[in-house]
Amino acid sequence: MKRLVGIVISVGVVGAFLAPSTAAVAADSTPIGVTAVRVNYDVTKALLAANVVVNGEDPGGSTILSPGKLALEFPATGVKNGKISHAGSLFLSHYGSMGWRTVVVSNLTADPAKGTLKGRVYATDTDLGTATIFTLTKVKTSGPSTTYTVKLAPGVAGILNSALGVHAFAEGMRIGSGATTLTPN
Repeated sequence: MKRLVGIVISVGVVGAFLAPSTAAVAADSTPIGVTAVRVNYDVTKALLAANVVVNGEDPGGSTILSPGKLALEFPATGVKNGKISHAGSLFLSHYGSMGWRTVVVSNLTADPAKGTLKGRVYATDTDLGTATIFTLTKVKTSGPSTTYTVKLAPGVAGILNSALGVHAFAEGMRIGSGATTLTPN
């Protein structure tokens, strides 16, 4: 786990990943809430074993929780037509025989009603457009909070494995649980 934390702290490379889809929602820079995702222990363990580093880039963030779960947070910056836009980027990297390979997903936009989380994907500096990265299932809203299960969207596992040069991701992989809490006006 120390190795993962050390790599997360030392990595500062930008890259990206995926295929075209819909336009991202413009984000205001003032946070109106937060989206937090807790990655399952087994997923964190599998990524560590494959030497894949995952973190949230500024102003998003990541933390290793005991006993080894990864937590990611992204500021919610706007809501338009039920879609929640976020600041920060999801950053994945792997160092292997081909050097550093990265995937960066920015302009994260959650649509709880449709059960999707989309973003602009870059794979080692190649813009692959906007795509659905995760599906959100078991969506429940109570007051200002919405909770859900986070899974890889169809086709994403192959793209991640190819872009990073690993075999760590599986189709429909259950990543963990998420919650979006918006600040009341």
